[in-house]
Amino acid sequence: MQQRNIRLLIAYDGTNFCGWQRQQNGTSIQGTLEEKLRIITTAQAAVHGAGRTDAGVHAQGMVANFSTGATMPAFAFAKALNSMLPKDIRILGAEETAP
Repeated sequence: MQQRNIRLLIAYDGTNFCGWQRQQNGTSIQGTLEEKLRIITTAQAAVHGAGRTDAGVHAQGMVANFSTGATMPAFAFAKALNSMLPKDIRILGAEETAP
């Protein structure tokens, strides 16, 4: 199965999160996205952010990407994620990009 690279444009209110980076003892933006992508794709997906934010920090236009073998159109990832994510995380856009 050929891997595709999907770029996400993300906005979030970081009040209820321990920051962007996955943490063992706390709810992070990265960890939440990976959890929902695992449900959507039925495979482990590592989400790589273009930067990081600390606990309680908000973002508008954060860029991240992940690789997947799933064949669904990129825009469908945004729709599926937004239907599952808490209201303080929104996917503003998704597109397939070069790795």
